[in-house]
Amino acid sequence: MTSAAEPAAGAARMNLWRLEWLRLTRTPRALALGTVYVLLGLTQPVLTKYQNKLLSHAGNGIRIYAPPPKPSDGLSSYISQASLLGLIVVVVLAAGALSFDSRPGLATFLRTRITNIWQLVTPRFAASAAAATIAYLLGTLAAWYETGLLIGSLPVTGVLAGILCGTAYLVFAVAVTTLAASFARSTLATSGITLVILLILPITSTFHALDRWLPSTLVDAPVNLVSGAHQLPYYLPALAVTVTASAAALATAVLRLQSREI
Repeated sequence: MTSAAEPAAGAARMNLWRLEWLRLTRTPRALALGTVYVLLGLTQPVLTKYQNKLLSHAGNGIRIYAPPPKPSDGLSSYISQASLLGLIVVVVLAAGALSFDSRPGLATFLRTRITNIWQLVTPRFAASAAAATIAYLLGTLAAWYETGLLIGSLPVTGVLAGILCGTAYLVFAVAVTTLAASFARSTLATSGITLVILLILPITSTFHALDRWLPSTLVDAPVNLVSGAHQLPYYLPALAVTVTASAAALATAVLRLQSREI
């Protein structure tokens, strides 16, 4: 015989997933995120292709010349911007979804309708990670198309392997945001903590013994994979650490949020 509490818990889980879906589709959040990545993917290869003409107009009579771009340069310009502007948008949007304790009234309402904090965290993490992944994929496809049209073709296997590495890093960034939300309550503070952590990681890569194991190594992986500098097996240690660190960040965040007083 099923108790009344069990259907209520199941309904709460279903409604929380639906809530996150509606949060993305009925607000500008998903559109803004996708627009940032797609615009970067469409414009950066164009700027790379015509950089000599742009430099000649900006040089005020001084001749500035750059070597003809290679196909990997078109993708590189997209990745360099996406790993900064796109990442900031991902972190801010994820922080907004995960900072549910910033308003005590809403936090109390949500927490009293679940039996475990996982039911509240999982939909928000999953929706943010999925939105970031789809936006990154669309942006990369746009950059791939524009690069092939204007500069030259990119190796299919290298691009696909790069997408795998790039999306793994973005999921890690959302997991770090979840962890940061367990230390801070506001969206601004959560975003700040997350970005500081993500900026510190590349600094530690100066120790070459750690470079292959850091999640931040995956940021430049798409460019290195299409240029032939590295193959996918080179990034397997970083991928393994990234997956493990993401799971650990989520588990730690849930433990902290479960015991947090509102």
